[in-house]
Amino acid sequence: MSSLRLPLIIVLFSIIFVACGRSDLTRIRLLSPVNEAKKDHSIFTDKTISTSAKETTDSDPKTSGGGIYFLFKSIGLGYTTITTNIEKRTNKSVDDTLLLKEKTTLKTNFTDLAFGIGENFTLMWGVGVLSGGTLDTTLNYGYSGATDETLKNKELSGHSVFLVLSHHGFGFETLLGFRTNYIKANLEDSLSSAKTLKTANSISYESTSLKLTTNQLQLGIGVTF
Repeated sequence: MSSLRLPLIIVLFSIIFVACGRSDLTRIRLLSPVNEAKKDHSIFTDKTISTSAKETTDSDPKTSGGGIYFLFKSIGLGYTTITTNIEKRTNKSVDDTLLLKEKTTLKTNFTDLAFGIGENFTLMWGVGVLSGGTLDTTLNYGYSGATDETLKNKELSGHSVFLVLSHHGFGFETLLGFRTNYIKANLEDSLSSAKTLKTANSISYESTSLKLTTNQLQLGIGVTF
C-alpha cells in the first residue's frame, strides 16, 4: 500500500491542478483553527512510582487563533497566530493524591507565503516561518520540598506547512484547511524545582531541544475582487 501512496498523491494533485486552473482574482481570506489533533504533547513525566500505581489524565489539546491572507492572483502573503493549551495530571491510584500537574500554553506567530490556483474551486498551499511566540509551562507538585512554578523557554524557532481548499461563489469563498506546525524550544530550568526533581530522579524531561508538532483543522471565509 505504501508503494502506491506517492503515485496516488501525484495523480490527485494533477487532477486538482487541471480542474482548478490558473487564478486571476485578488482574494482576502480569514482562517481560524477549529480542532487540534489529539496527541500527548506533555513534557514532564513522574518517575516516583510504577505506572500501575498512578492515574494519568491527559486532556485533549485546545487551540485558538486565526490567520489572514492576501492573494494577488496566484501568490500571496499571510500572518497566522495560534495558541495551543495542553494539560496533563498524574495522581496516585490508591488515594488520588496529586503527584504532578502540567499546564502548557504555546503561543506562536507565523509569517506565511502562499500559492494558489483555481477560480470557483481553488487550492492554496504554502509555508510559514515562526516570527514570534512563547511557551510557558505551569507545574504543580505533590512532592515534598518542591515549589509550584512556571517555567519559560529561552527561545522558539520553527516553521509550518498548510493546505487550503475553497469554493467561490457570488464574490465570497468558503474555506477548509489543514496546518502542521513544527516547533523547537529550549527549556529554562535553572534554579527550578523541576531541575532538582530531575536530579533526584523524581521526574523526567528533556532539558534542551524540546520539539512539538501541532496539527489544526481550519475553517474560514474569503472575499474576491
